[in-house]
Amino acid sequence: MFIRPPENIKYIFSTIKSSFLPAVVLFIGLIAFYAQNPYEAGVAVVLHYLFFLVAAANITLLCVSNQSKPLFSLLLGVVSYIIINQLKMRYGENYTSSTEFCCLCFILPINFVFLYFLPQSKLLTGRNTYLLLGLLAQTALLSHLHSIFAFIPHVDITLEAIPLWACVFWIVLLAPLAINISFKNTIVNTGLFYAVASLFMGIVYSNSPSGLTTFFLGFALILLCVTVLNLYRSFNYDELENVGSKIAYMNHANSKFPFKYTIALFSIDNRDKLIGAIGEAQCKVLDQMVVNRILEMPYNFSIYRYNESELILVFKNEDARHVKEFADNIRRNIAAAEFVFASRKSVKITISVCVSEKTRKDLDASEVTERTHNALQKNYRFNCNIITVA
Repeated sequence: MFIRPPENIKYIFSTIKSSFLPAVVLFIGLIAFYAQNPYEAGVAVVLHYLFFLVAAANITLLCVSNQSKPLFSLLLGVVSYIIINQLKMRYGENYTSSTEFCCLCFILPINFVFLYFLPQSKLLTGRNTYLLLGLLAQTALLSHLHSIFAFIPHVDITLEAIPLWACVFWIVLLAPLAINISFKNTIVNTGLFYAVASLFMGIVYSNSPSGLTTFFLGFALILLCVTVLNLYRSFNYDELENVGSKIAYMNHANSKFPFKYTIALFSIDNRDKLIGAIGEAQCKVLDQMVVNRILEMPYNFSIYRYNESELILVFKNEDARHVKEFADNIRRNIAAAEFVFASRKSVKITISVCVSEKTRKDLDASEVTERTHNALQKNYRFNCNIITVA
């Protein structure tokens, strides 16, 4: 039997994988800045326009893919870049002591931390409308806060362009972002951490045209990478259970599966009644718990989400007789388990399974899956909590 690696080891490799590309972009920005600063005037201008080009392309992708959290973070970075350039034109070299810049140093990290821990959602929601209005209100009121800062003692010690107190404030607020990655690593969360770190470096060295353009461009590039990777993942993985999608299943069947394999199609019994009893949101949580329970079983299989109510387990180089035994053990294990929600409410469920082996008559995985799905639905007419072979 195949023993799966410990979850903490898998999580470490997952974190390294999702951190690799954003970290490389940030590292290249640091090397380019320290090696070439100051850039030639022409290079700085190219980087300036490249930032807006990358940001515009990313905003378009985020709108098309309907991702709110990275979109608002990107808009916040673009607005900050424009404000800093305007402050430079208005105050010259003394812009770092202006009230507007001090307010920006204070408001930005708070907004980024708020957006970071905001749940991912679609764009067209009431919450996002109020969020957009709040960001616009902060931008409009930024130049009207002189009276507040008049009562705050001026700090003369500075770290390059950013005041020391603001630098400490940024680091303190960035810490929970880094800690969160240790417990909840996703492409978006990990990418946002590196993007915000790059933007922070851009503000630290904002008195240098090279620093401002280099690190803000790095911020936009990291978010673009996050968007592209997240789009790729959404097509190949089910976001809820972090398992392969139906598209990934079909692609892997054509390119990665051996000639001999057997699938087991799992479906929670009476799902419609279950949704009526515990609600759709709790049912999604239940789906996650069921997947985690299946992954605890000591068998060598790949798991995919076939549709809203069905999972596919692929057993490579196994015949239907052995897979039926494995699937029956999983079915019994789930039937014996009690699934407890955060509200302390618990449910017991049963699942039905249909097993089917790929034969020479099957042209591809779609024929195997369709045969298995039809057989499972047919058996549902007579009984539940069963296992059959198609």
